[in-house]
Amino acid sequence: MPSDIVGDFSAFRREWVVRGRNFGDGQVEITATRFDRYMGAQRLGLMPRAKRGESENSEDNLMDAAKRAKQQVRLRCKAIGCDRMITLTYRENMQDKARLKRDFDALRRRLSRLGDFHYVAVAEQQQRGAWHLHVAVRGRQNYRVLRSIWQSIVGADNGNIHVRNPFREKGLRHKLAGYLAKYITKDFAAHQLNEKRYWTSRGVVVPERMPIDRILSDDPAVALKIAFDAARRVGAPLDRCQVFWRQELGVFWLSTREAA
Repeated sequence: MPSDIVGDFSAFRREWVVRGRNFGDGQVEITATRFDRYMGAQRLGLMPRAKRGESENSEDNLMDAAKRAKQQVRLRCKAIGCDRMITLTYRENMQDKARLKRDFDALRRRLSRLGDFHYVAVAEQQQRGAWHLHVAVRGRQNYRVLRSIWQSIVGADNGNIHVRNPFREKGLRHKLAGYLAKYITKDFAAHQLNEKRYWTSRGVVVPERMPIDRILSDDPAVALKIAFDAARRVGAPLDRCQVFWRQELGVFWLSTREAA
């Protein structure tokens, strides 16, 4: 019997819920989350909640929205298999985000005529106020074609393009996904609560998060072992994996790289 449960009379029960997503190429994400369940919690569920955007702490609302968008960017990058990042810039101090969206829409429409163009794009505002766009894609890109189209949209003496893998190493798509996602929360206050923080191609299918295990235990090591074992069972490589562990919050996250 777990040490935190006293007979059948304890008002609380400590649970660990382990869940995971499998992207099918060796990349998996597995979480272990601690819940201290109050056995009368059904009464708490009847309490009215503030509607989205109506909380007194608007900054917290903005950060929560940014975190949700950050997760979606990371997951969509992995679902597409992004391994390169295009950065679209302006030479001028272009501070109109709506224009950035229009210019990118023109670029992607023209690229789609040449073939399938799958992407996840995140805007970043520099200190001087200028906007530029980071676009995660998969596979080698024709730099000359990209540059020619972009400059035909924004001006020959105005636009520039960079194509790169920030990690200079194959097999680290999971890190590229996290790298792009960080821009979501970097300047979260520059966005409105319901404003779209990222743009993505249609038809991106993100694997569902599936239950793996639910245990009663006061020992986090038990839950963490289950998470690592689940990754091994599906053949996910654990070298160069990423982990996040906050003991005080009871949150563990494991992300693996793609298989060789």
